[in-house]
Amino acid sequence: MKKIFSLMFFALICTFSFAQYDKTKVNKKAHQAFAEANVAMQMGDAESAKKMLNKAIDADPKFCDALILLGDIFHHDAKNDEAISLYNKALQMDSNYCFKKYKTLGEIYFDKKDYDLANHYFQKYLSFGKLPPPERADAANTLANINFIKNAVAHPVPYDPKPLPKTINSSAAEYYPALSTDGNTLIFTRMEGKPPAADEDFFISKKINGAWQIAKSLGAPVNSHYHEGAITITPDNNFIFFARCDDKQNGMGGCDIYISKKNGDKYLSPNNLGSPINTADWESQPSFSSDGKTLYFAAHRKADMSGIDIYSSSADENGVWSTPKNLGNHINTSANEGFPFIHPDNQTLYFVSNGKTGMGKGDIFFSRKQSDGSWGEAVNMGYPINTEGDERGIFITTDGKKALISRDVDGNSNYDLFEFDLYEGAQPIPVMYLKGIITDARNKKPVEADFQLIDLSSGKVITESTSDGSDGSYIVCIPTGRDYALNVSNPNYLFYSDNFSLKEKKDATPYLKDVSLYPIEIGKSVILKNIFFETNKFDVEKESKIELEKLVFFLNQNKTVQILIGGHTDNSGSTKHNLELSENRAKAVYDYLVQKGIATNRLSYKGFGESKPIADNATEEGKQQNRRTEFTITAK
Repeated sequence: MKKIFSLMFFALICTFSFAQYDKTKVNKKAHQAFAEANVAMQMGDAESAKKMLNKAIDADPKFCDALILLGDIFHHDAKNDEAISLYNKALQMDSNYCFKKYKTLGEIYFDKKDYDLANHYFQKYLSFGKLPPPERADAANTLANINFIKNAVAHPVPYDPKPLPKTINSSAAEYYPALSTDGNTLIFTRMEGKPPAADEDFFISKKINGAWQIAKSLGAPVNSHYHEGAITITPDNNFIFFARCDDKQNGMGGCDIYISKKNGDKYLSPNNLGSPINTADWESQPSFSSDGKTLYFAAHRKADMSGIDIYSSSADENGVWSTPKNLGNHINTSANEGFPFIHPDNQTLYFVSNGKTGMGKGDIFFSRKQSDGSWGEAVNMGYPINTEGDERGIFITTDGKKALISRDVDGNSNYDLFEFDLYEGAQPIPVMYLKGIITDARNKKPVEADFQLIDLSSGKVITESTSDGSDGSYIVCIPTGRDYALNVSNPNYLFYSDNFSLKEKKDATPYLKDVSLYPIEIGKSVILKNIFFETNKFDVEKESKIELEKLVFFLNQNKTVQILIGGHTDNSGSTKHNLELSENRAKAVYDYLVQKGIATNRLSYKGFGESKPIADNATEEGKQQNRRTEFTITAK
């Protein structure tokens, strides 16, 4: 440290010696004392240097070099009152020669939270036209931060954080929280011990009857003797992504991102995601989107010639990751960005940046996805959510109303987890979740099945995943205000289809839907709930394509299966008209399957009109159920 300290001040002294300062007017005794102070600084002896500098100043009170160097020593020792006095004396004598001390004074008052004086001194510094562009830009950014802070402190956002209970927080440091979609499972990082002997591991707690249970180590094989941190639980609760650092056996760089599959209450041995996600550099802080496809993470990429940036990568249907994409300058800067959190609305990204205008260090921002898929201008979440310190990211609950955050409770990096109500302006788009159990209809045993949730208006798959084979559970996030189709399938069963509307749903309470799958047996029928026709017409509407393609896939997977396509109506209209309408609708489905290459000897169709109701035609709801298309297994 002494060597570094002495070299730093030696370079500073050399800078001043080349400046336009008339040293011919300085007392010779002062010059000699200053030279001895310079030697003492090179030797790392700051105390002797201070004595010689005071001697130089006594000999010549207008010796700017001595005043500045003595001020720098006091500033280095955090004796800023003494430093301020010395800098101001030098500036009063020759502000052109000493103008860089305006910036130093601005920084001192910034740290003292005297933003008016900090603003004054940075304005003075920027008034000098001879500043190099990088230094001018840096000072301008700091000035912007000062003005932001003054406004933010004067207009604080609603914020009342409450610490999580002692079953979660401990005497160790807790941070990087991640909640399951239903909010009943919390996994976080805990650092036990002090650096460099500290160890970072994951701990898990379950909420039972509204109370968090005592957090327990997630255990092997996820926790190891390496450092684990920054975890995310996938919205379907089937996987975790996390960072592991210094893994000499399986790692590619300083920190890599790993994945582990959930199996019951345990997690399987994690796998390094490998290239192109991980490199020989640094990757960490993953967050996974609710559509089950996109991973957001922080990384350092030497090719980008900047600090840490946020990237995204999407997995194709074979699980192959795309080349990571930098999220662009509305998110990233030439400084550092990290701690990305993509909310289940898949439209709102929260992250930390120390390169954007804010409270001075790492602040939490959010950005909304635009209609073209790009990210909009980032918005600072405001004070006092952001402070003059470095923030460690944020986690927003599925309903968007609450947030989890980590805070240093005593200034010694002793972080605890806090929860607070998120003010409306920073909330994401309202999202709820669909949750249920998939079972075998015969014995009620759990079934591992694939499911897709489709937006009926756009035909786009909102999310797709697989139920947990150990208990049949599934969970999926759903933005409200849309109509959805649900498809569930397993190769050994008839597929299941349903549709429901959330257009009028205003709250974020979960939508519960258990599904029973039937085996492929002769005589079994499936109602195709997502085949749609206009009233009194038999042209298949475009929203039906997803369901029809699912039926094509089922028939291609089961080459020996033969089916009868049946059309049904309610009792509105004449019996003859209903019979003809139902026959034409059944034939429309038949024609679609033939067009897609399904052999005609595997298909038949028939219209049943109003003859086989499954509900009471006396109600509109019953009529709607009776207007249906279904298929029945005739051979297998």
